[in-house]
Amino acid sequence: MIGTLMRGLNERDMQAVINTYDLKPYYYPTLFPLKETYTLTWKALETQVGLKIAADLVARGATIDTKTREAIQRIQGDIPKIAVKRTKNDEEMNDYDIMVAMTSQNPDLRALVDAWAEDTNFCWTAVAARLEWMALQSISLGKITISNTNNVSVISEYDVDYLLPADQKLGFTTGSANWATSTSAKPITKDFKAVVKAAKKKGHNLKFAFMSLDTFATFTECEEVQKICASFAANALGIQQTPSVEQVNTALSGLSYLRGLQIVVIDQDITIELGDGSRPFSGNPFAENVVMFSESKVLGQTYWKKPADMNVKGSAAIKALNGHTLIKKFANEEPLEEVTMGIANAFPAWLSSSRSWLLSTNSATWKH
Repeated sequence: MIGTLMRGLNERDMQAVINTYDLKPYYYPTLFPLKETYTLTWKALETQVGLKIAADLVARGATIDTKTREAIQRIQGDIPKIAVKRTKNDEEMNDYDIMVAMTSQNPDLRALVDAWAEDTNFCWTAVAARLEWMALQSISLGKITISNTNNVSVISEYDVDYLLPADQKLGFTTGSANWATSTSAKPITKDFKAVVKAAKKKGHNLKFAFMSLDTFATFTECEEVQKICASFAANALGIQQTPSVEQVNTALSGLSYLRGLQIVVIDQDITIELGDGSRPFSGNPFAENVVMFSESKVLGQTYWKKPADMNVKGSAAIKALNGHTLIKKFANEEPLEEVTMGIANAFPAWLSSSRSWLLSTNSATWKH
């Protein structure tokens, strides 16, 4: 390893650019706020409590009965290392050297910054995209599996199953149908109502229903949804229109049996690329034909630890840390190449999983 080949680039300037990168295009920092930890494991004690147990009225001096303490489950796992690398070969570096010469070696010119920031931005985005994929896959499937079919470097498969109870993973209910069957499906009066009612019996007060954009589109094509969301005049005239998210949520808020349930639409696009250049997955990581119900928009935390690379003394690499992601640049002599890497020790842990519910919209039972 030798220092960067990009003349004029220094750690201060790279840090300034890295500091401009943010996570606004992603859902996981909102659903799973970042929490720094100092070990490479995450764990949460999750009490299976939801019912508000009332105290007893007792006579003064009388013995007070002890209330039962419900079992506590420990959810835990390792924080994986997420890494990505991009290189520029000697031909590409020659192009950069020519650009430097033509600009009198002024590293502040926009063209020069763009030349090296292209790779730093790529690596930053790649790390965030993997965390997004992990977060949205887990909350829509109840588990996440990293294998050689969706990840380049797998020494051992990384598998986290949140073990949602079987009675919290449902299909469409009796009286409803596959949501793609627009005339017979009853997403609101049957499916949503049944889930909210069953959850309430377990002490879960569901407030949000997450679904992908395509699933929401299927939902709004259902005849029942259009009728419930239409105005009185539109229904009287037999006019049916596809409602927006805002119109749907306004209509849902007026249905007392849904207890304030609101829809959250996940519109995301992530591509997974393997070492051979193939792309086994490209699209929304939140599974199609699934609704995930929760009590809050905050579902857990993204646990992260500073990469050990930050502690290497005398390293030839220049490094910049922004949040959970380290970007570093260095060069190799044989073969001659400029290397940019993005590294993070991070994992979005779904801490409220035991109080969440999953619904399959295209099957009478959960089959995901």
